[in-house]
Amino acid sequence: MFPMKVKTANYLQGIIELPGDKSISHRAGMFAAMAEGETKITNFATSADCASTLLCLEKLGVKIKREEATVYIQGVGKTGFSAPTEDLDCGNSGSTMRMMAGILAGQNFASVLVGDESLSKRPMKRIIEPLELMNAKIESTDHHAPLKIYGQNPLQAIAYASKVSSAQVKSSLLLAGLFADGVTSVTEPQLSRDHTDTALRCRRFQSR
Repeated sequence: MFPMKVKTANYLQGIIELPGDKSISHRAGMFAAMAEGETKITNFATSADCASTLLCLEKLGVKIKREEATVYIQGVGKTGFSAPTEDLDCGNSGSTMRMMAGILAGQNFASVLVGDESLSKRPMKRIIEPLELMNAKIESTDHHAPLKIYGQNPLQAIAYASKVSSAQVKSSLLLAGLFADGVTSVTEPQLSRDHTDTALRCRRFQSR
């Protein structure tokens, strides 16, 4: 065997491209749909979960064009969504189902969120109960999907103390709060991911 001598480099040069973040991509798509005009999102995550979010938005009347990791979304405004003519399939994406539930709770039509076998076993009580406190009506199978959401506009603002630290739960309620009269607040045992808070520039409350 011949000895090998490896010298350390003084510096590295090049460009590193990171894949799009799933959590941020979900939210960017939803906010773009609620905006007015066209939004261009680059480095949109290529995951199946984020594709489920875009598919649900399309079924709500949002025009979307995707070119690999770049997505163009023609926003319809908060109340410009169309009543879907079929179930909204969230696939295996809990982020899609829980956050879309917050948006749909504030619409003036009924909609149904469905998912695959795995997602249908995941708990939805943690969003159903607070959204119903905001005056939305939600039918479920023992607090599991499918979720039939009868939206109300405007919703009732609430101050909600969540029993779990969950970015999905917090985001669902903050999104619903966009359709509510008054101030909606969410506290949680520990601070969860703050992507939605930051996008909305929410005032940060100390976790209890």
